[in-house]
Amino acid sequence: MKFILTFFLVISINIVSEDMTRVDVNFEGESRHYLIYKPSTDIKTTSLVVGIHGYTGTASGFEKETTGGFNLSADKYNFIAVYPQGTYFYENKPFGRFLNNTYVSSWNDLTGSKTITPDGETCAADATPYPQFSNCEGTDAGRCAWASCGNDIGFIKKIIDDVKEKYNLNKIYIVGMSNGGMVAHAFACEYPDLLSGVLNVVGSPALGLSCEPKDPFNYIIYGGLEDDTVPPIDIVSWDKYYYTPINDITDRWSELFECKQKKSSSYDEFDEINESIYFDCKNGVKIVNLLNINQGHTWPGVNNSSAGNCRSSTQYDINFSECKQIVNKWGNDFLLERLFDHN
Repeated sequence: MKFILTFFLVISINIVSEDMTRVDVNFEGESRHYLIYKPSTDIKTTSLVVGIHGYTGTASGFEKETTGGFNLSADKYNFIAVYPQGTYFYENKPFGRFLNNTYVSSWNDLTGSKTITPDGETCAADATPYPQFSNCEGTDAGRCAWASCGNDIGFIKKIIDDVKEKYNLNKIYIVGMSNGGMVAHAFACEYPDLLSGVLNVVGSPALGLSCEPKDPFNYIIYGGLEDDTVPPIDIVSWDKYYYTPINDITDRWSELFECKQKKSSSYDEFDEINESIYFDCKNGVKIVNLLNINQGHTWPGVNNSSAGNCRSSTQYDINFSECKQIVNKWGNDFLLERLFDHN
């Protein structure tokens, strides 16, 4: 599915701290914003990493939950980091496992905003109901829809285009956590030629709606075996929504990308992680499947599943709890070194 839309964009830039700049945007009639960080180094920066938060998360929450600050990784690996903010609103009653939160945010990955697939619905008859976004009114979202129905793929594309106008970039990566991983997955299907690599962390799309890219690209998908929110193997989540097994994605895409070889290994320095690499593929790309046997719905190295559900002072206008320092000594390096190794 492609969006064919005409949009009007107005940008205002506010310096909010020594670290990150907030960019406020009027995109297709909605007030949106993103955060941008440029590493403090004399080395010329030519890479961009777009980091996308999960459901009920924030742009600054994503930065905080990833190894105690994704900006630290931007300094270490010398890339510009951009953190888009998903559409959000406030719900007046508890829902799902979010018993104390009224803030709701999400991304439209073109599967979480749907109910019907060629094989049936995306959730069970007695699935937990979630509040629906106002921009889903008048669409075919249906009862199983829990995500925004806006043009989030177009929003992320516009952010990338704007950053490319200001900086001479030769590599662009997109990284997403949970619902952010789902939209990273969908964005790559739409714009594979734009990206040097994609990292999808615990964000397998709805069963029966996973996209198939028109061209091959470097792709990593990471799942936690104990994840019952977006299960990587078992399909049915705790709230009775259906998700695509990660093996189905990598097996299918290895066929599409004409990968000729596969190598499997195990990593156990911190957690036990099984890694399968599909290589010798069309255009020289690789597909990587990572399954953490010891963890659930978290970024690697973080034991708190709600770590990204917070905001920093940069996003002062969001009524949500302040972020606390997250301890994570290995997760970012483990994932980013594999992502950058593609090239």
